[in-house]
Amino acid sequence: MKRLYITIACLAGLLSGCNDEFMDRYPLDQITDENFWKTAQDLELYCNSFYPEYITGFGTDWGTSTVAPYGYNEAIAYGDVISDNAAPETYSKVAADQYNGYVGGGSGSSGWSWGNIRQLNYFLDNYQRGDVAEDVRNVYLGEVLFFKAWDYFKKVKTFGDVPWITHALETNSPELYAPRDPREVVMDSVMHILNQAIEFLPAKGEEKTDRLNKDVALHLKSRIGLYEGTYRKYHPEIGLDGTAFLSASVEAAEQLMAGSYSLYSTGNASTDYNDLFATYSYDGNPEVILWREYSADLTYGVAFSRYYAQNLRHRHGATRNLVDEYLCEDGLPISQSPLFMGKDSIQTEMMNRDPRLPQTVANFGTYNLQEGVQGANNAPLPNIPGLSGNKCPTGYRVAKWFLNDPADWDRVTNGMQAALVFRYAEVLLNYAEAKYELGEMDQAVLDNSVNLIRARVNMPPMVLGDIPADPELDGNYATYCDYVPDAVLREIRRERRVELAFESFRWDDLMRWKAGKFLEIPVEGIKFVQEQFPGVIVDKDVFLSEEGYILPYYQTLPDGRAFDEEKQYLFPIPIEDLVLNSNLEQNPGWESN
Repeated sequence: MKRLYITIACLAGLLSGCNDEFMDRYPLDQITDENFWKTAQDLELYCNSFYPEYITGFGTDWGTSTVAPYGYNEAIAYGDVISDNAAPETYSKVAADQYNGYVGGGSGSSGWSWGNIRQLNYFLDNYQRGDVAEDVRNVYLGEVLFFKAWDYFKKVKTFGDVPWITHALETNSPELYAPRDPREVVMDSVMHILNQAIEFLPAKGEEKTDRLNKDVALHLKSRIGLYEGTYRKYHPEIGLDGTAFLSASVEAAEQLMAGSYSLYSTGNASTDYNDLFATYSYDGNPEVILWREYSADLTYGVAFSRYYAQNLRHRHGATRNLVDEYLCEDGLPISQSPLFMGKDSIQTEMMNRDPRLPQTVANFGTYNLQEGVQGANNAPLPNIPGLSGNKCPTGYRVAKWFLNDPADWDRVTNGMQAALVFRYAEVLLNYAEAKYELGEMDQAVLDNSVNLIRARVNMPPMVLGDIPADPELDGNYATYCDYVPDAVLREIRRERRVELAFESFRWDDLMRWKAGKFLEIPVEGIKFVQEQFPGVIVDKDVFLSEEGYILPYYQTLPDGRAFDEEKQYLFPIPIEDLVLNSNLEQNPGWESN
């Protein structure tokens, strides 16, 4: 799933449904709705336009598009800037309970957009019109059902109840003025069409070059099943049982685990994890299930590599809260391990830690830009406030996804860094968590999931009956949530946070665990050492906590981030859509805003 949908992207939108714009743009003697839908090539051409819509990777060109309603840049690496994993220079209004994008945004804004669903349904209304063999057309049916399931999953995560639309609507369709359908109905429908997609899509290796296969759909099923199953458990107020979804997640994961996938490893625990995210190609990588390719040869690329290396998008840094959650090399939390060297500097706190920490967050002097390259003053010391250049507000400069190749930076919008979209490690983590939530945890489950991931970086395995205590993390749950998870689940969640950091999972995880209050944990950065930053002035350029940690939002957000549990687990529907359809009801807590 790489070059094909890129090379034909110029055809996207050519057949966007039977509407006035379509008829105005294309001569009737070349392509019309009447003479389309006749061949397998027609079906393939129509489906091609969905690939870049859903498999966004790092975006395209300058990569400036943002994800509605969350407000972060669409590149996978930036999704965590609204979570407790990261702090952007300009604080996230979503994370600070200041979101108001649904006011004045107009109908169809803020994520309440249905154009793609209409195009998917238009295919479903028409794909059987031609004389195409059933087994052939069902492959494209599987693609459309996959994309529709993925789209609806995103909408349910964002809004909860949403309308389930089964055909392409016109301006006079009564469904335009119908109320939302219950979450239960929508998610049952999502799983139904996703199972159909799995049935219709070809097995891995039997698909056309760069097109969807069963494994991609199974991966999505494992993700959706875990999300919905745990959301229902930890949000009992919605009154839904998530057992069937958790079982579906396990079923999908087990099918993938029985296949040929494995974790990428060359045996070098100090580099393999970072290398996984800094590459031009994933061809032959045993961990990768879905990725997006970029190619300068096709004059099709993105400025991600250049902008990420120079910290130009969001100008963000990792948080102390994330860094503190990494274990020491002995498998113990920093509060319990004799190997932990303290927090007197970033150099000391990085010592004897999980190898993924220094491969995710740059220690001073690592992951440098070459001298003379624009933005090179971002390293070897991060550009904390008070220094020139693009800021890293916490001092924890993110190294994950950093491709150390000036040639790619110089390509600018033709950057070729590959985007990893679905990978096997997530499947293993989905499996472990779903098995725990189903009450089916045993040592074999851990050995076949979490412990494989730990083994890649030479971390000690998890052993049932010998899970280390972590009073600090348990204390955070007690303070910011209304529950403290069992130690096994706590460690599975830790492993997920560490392994998937800066892959745009953390917000969804906090939402489904009903742990949104974790956003209220004070945002802190590195321990400030004056000798390392002689020109930076305390209480003018930087502000520090009592312990000496940088406080990036001391002036801009003095009361810290906030999370309203009565409303923020869902986003609001745009006001204009509520006016246009009086049968729509606003999500709880947003009515008076």
